[in-house]
Amino acid sequence: MNTRIKVGLIGFGRMGRFYLQEMQKSGRWNIAYICDVSPSSRELARKLSPESEIIENEQIIFDDPTVQVVGLFALANSRKEQIEKAIQSGKHVISEKPIADTITREWSAVSAAESTDLFSTVNLYLRNSWYHKLIKDFIQKGEIGELAIIRICHLTPGLAPGEGHEYEGPSFHDCGMHYVDIARWYTDCNFRTWNAQAVRMWNYKDPWWLQCHGTFENGVVFDITQGHVYGQLSAKQTHNSYIDMIGTEGIARMTHDFKTAVVELHGVTQTIREERAFGGKNIDVLCNLFADSIESGIRHPDLPTLRDSAISSEYAWEFLEDAKSKDLPAIGEIQTLEKILQRRKTMKNGYGLLQQI
Repeated sequence: MNTRIKVGLIGFGRMGRFYLQEMQKSGRWNIAYICDVSPSSRELARKLSPESEIIENEQIIFDDPTVQVVGLFALANSRKEQIEKAIQSGKHVISEKPIADTITREWSAVSAAESTDLFSTVNLYLRNSWYHKLIKDFIQKGEIGELAIIRICHLTPGLAPGEGHEYEGPSFHDCGMHYVDIARWYTDCNFRTWNAQAVRMWNYKDPWWLQCHGTFENGVVFDITQGHVYGQLSAKQTHNSYIDMIGTEGIARMTHDFKTAVVELHGVTQTIREERAFGGKNIDVLCNLFADSIESGIRHPDLPTLRDSAISSEYAWEFLEDAKSKDLPAIGEIQTLEKILQRRKTMKNGYGLLQQI
């Protein structure tokens, strides 16, 4: 008897292909449909998943009563309505973030999800990473004393302005909300104060680098630095990504190079250095936790909620607005951005092309 979970995927761009790959590997999913409005994406889907029905009209998925789960991987402006249609048709939801293109619409999606017993989750992938789980466990054991300071930095070449993510917002919202979320996850409370500074690189209309510092409601201090501005035209591209947790008695920190993550734990009774594969976006973990939930009928506590996504999205927008209320310098010329976009079209390797988040 076929016990695989029947799923329809909507959106077959970069993220949709990641989900397909992990679902195929696990053997737990029957990928019944793949939907995309792009003919070239549909043609690729036929090659990668010949057993799936490849469609242009998403309504076919919602109208099929045998589909149990809908995966939403198109752009953010489509997700609110898709979440609502999934719930109305009795289907569980896996969504990319943000869950809509405005805060008001995100909270509408949250309301829809919380009005049903159906399961929903969103890809806040850092929560499922082995390194953050290891660090949080170390902190909870009291090894660094009281957590006092969270420092997060994520600077890469990454997604450049104008490459198709406009509905997801500027860099600090599209990508930076992950770091807003993981900081909240560590403290288990909301932000209380913040002060942000940003830069409009290459004279682009929106800031593409932002740093924000402030406090949480429990008194923990934070600073988050994020931007896809890190050597966009350098001959050999690199990045700077880390988290630094400072306690009253010890510290815990992590760095990664998108291939390997290194965690260093300096506690009062233990000093640990652990090095493992980075793990990418941990989509395999998310999909397996979701499959476990459907099969058991009990939502796994490690699954991020749509509410988690909306809260982090709203704070990311708040930080951007705070930065815009201050001096917002524009440095560089739009011609440089045109060179960056042209280079990224022809790149075959490098963090700028492969690692956008």
